[in-house]
Amino acid sequence: MNCTACLNRAMAVFNEQMGADFSSENVVLACFETGNQVEVFEQFCKACFPYRLADRYKEEGYFDFRASAFIGKNAGDRDGILLRTDIDYAPGELNHVLLHELAHIFCAHNELDGRSFYDEYCEDYAPNAEEDGFINAGYAVWRECIAEIIAFECDDNLVNNTLRGIKPMLRQLRDELTDPSTGKLIMSEILTAIMTSREIESSPTWEDAEKQIRKLGLFNDTLYMEMLKAVFTQLRTRLIEIDIDYIYHIGYLYLNILSQAILHRFQRDITARSE
Repeated sequence: MNCTACLNRAMAVFNEQMGADFSSENVVLACFETGNQVEVFEQFCKACFPYRLADRYKEEGYFDFRASAFIGKNAGDRDGILLRTDIDYAPGELNHVLLHELAHIFCAHNELDGRSFYDEYCEDYAPNAEEDGFINAGYAVWRECIAEIIAFECDDNLVNNTLRGIKPMLRQLRDELTDPSTGKLIMSEILTAIMTSREIESSPTWEDAEKQIRKLGLFNDTLYMEMLKAVFTQLRTRLIEIDIDYIYHIGYLYLNILSQAILHRFQRDITARSE
């Protein structure tokens, strides 16, 4: 598997679709396997991304990813991708993984007029822990959602599914959204699946999209609908450009959806025990 060639092809596609200027001059690739992950990470960071050495990379579970984007902090710095290679990628899968990470890099440099949203707002910005939680949760949900939507649109190997076709998957994701450790990723997956469906992509207005979503009968409560409306509107107006109010709103909605889901699960468990 020639990972460098795969990355070059992915960058060419991304540049054409998104008007980016990725090249081997400004994006560096490092490949790792489970047996050398710490060593490769440290070498990669020491060479190009020293600030990432502050990550808790020696903790169990840190390397539970297929790829991870690394962002250059200063003008002229290169960006990077750390790629796991001890995986049997299905045909086209590696291309999509790389497109996803390129989308993370692209968004990080363009979502806040060249500044880092994470550095600006996700560390010591909020006046209290609750608001900090909203911001960090909102950014985690959004960054995965928008990166996957961009990767989906750039990937010619993927086709838009119908809402009816993905209804069983959406139901399963909704029912699994009860664990704070995985909830943000699941929320992103729900949003991505709905926004890239045939019906929603072809909907010219939110009112049209809402009618299609309500037919599913899965996300008709107020919190979900407000979340879906916010993301739908963002994608059709500013796309990757974000501000603190939008991210705060996404985080507020997500945490309330999660709390509601946990409560409903608790109530179901109590009812089941009493029967």
